Amino acid sequence: MIIGFFGAWDAGYPRNRILRDGLLAAGARVTDVRVREHRAAFRYPALASALAGAGPIDALFVPSFRHKDMPLARLLAARRPLVFDPLVSRWDTLVGDWALHRPDSWQAGWNRRIDRIALRLADAVICDTWAHARLFMELGAEPTRLHRVPVGAEQAFFDLPAPRDAGTVELLYVGGFLPLHGVPVLIDALSLLERDTALPPWRVRLVGRGIEFDVARGRAGRHGLTRVEFDGPRPYAELPALIASAQVMLGAFGAGDKAGRVVPHKVWQGLAAGRAVVTGDGDGMREWFEHDRHALLVPRGDAESLAAALARVVGDLALRGRLGMAGRERAAEVGTPARLGGELLEVFARAAGR
Repeated sequence: MIIGFFGAWDAGYPRNRILRDGLLAAGARVTDVRVREHRAAFRYPALASALAGAGPIDALFVPSFRHKDMPLARLLAARRPLVFDPLVSRWDTLVGDWALHRPDSWQAGWNRRIDRIALRLADAVICDTWAHARLFMELGAEPTRLHRVPVGAEQAFFDLPAPRDAGTVELLYVGGFLPLHGVPVLIDALSLLERDTALPPWRVRLVGRGIEFDVARGRAGRHGLTRVEFDGPRPYAELPALIASAQVMLGAFGAGDKAGRVVPHKVWQGLAAGRAVVTGDGDGMREWFEHDRHALLVPRGDAESLAAALARVVGDLALRGRLGMAGRERAAEVGTPARLGGELLEVFARAAGR
């Protein structure tokens, strides 16, 4: 099967790279039908031209976040199956998580309509968790067209060696400081952790920048934290090396509903790398992983519970080893590119049958 990756999608985004690599590993051929992000008046003609010159294509795939490319994809797909990977809802992200628009605003209604149209145009919609699927159904997706394919991790993270006991326990957060990540909650937890004088040496690196970066840094300053470093953005290519130097990977701790539906890339990457992972609890995580077996799951938005979990993992080398080993084994069972590619290829076969 020749699959066209269609739209103004981000070739560097991990989800897109994992699925593309996975399809290739599963024996599919992939053709990139991709243009830069522009207004639809410019983007749509460019995409139509790109598809016309792409050669034979058996099916179209619209990758993450490209809701606005779905109407053209549906038109150009004709009888070919069309599979959409929204990854998130625009309405849920912009209104519920980022709070950029009021729930009763026209912008909120507009983004909800974009979600509904995009979800209903696809022959098949993939979601990373059934918790996310329930939201998609509320937004208009047909239940019979939903298929779960987890986020997973790129092979480079599975190939990392086991962590070394370097004396100082390094905890790593990497991300866009999004509200669902709950970095201010993490900062409050670290202020409690710094009071525990019985723990071995530890430090935290916060890599990235985004919506709550200034809030988090300001809160760290007010707490007078001495073991927290804000490293700013780093190239994605450096991420495997960053994780290789850490013993603990930090996930998402925000109290919002979205944080409970997802399993973030950073969590999958940490598990694949055999690192002990601490992250917020939620229906999404529980679909794939068990608390205290594969990762430590804590109540989201609760700094005291998070501090207690961090104290456990910092102070117990055996616990870190046990979690890292079991987490990597589970991630390898369900989240390698080859595994995800095979599952996605099955989705295309079902969509073709439809």
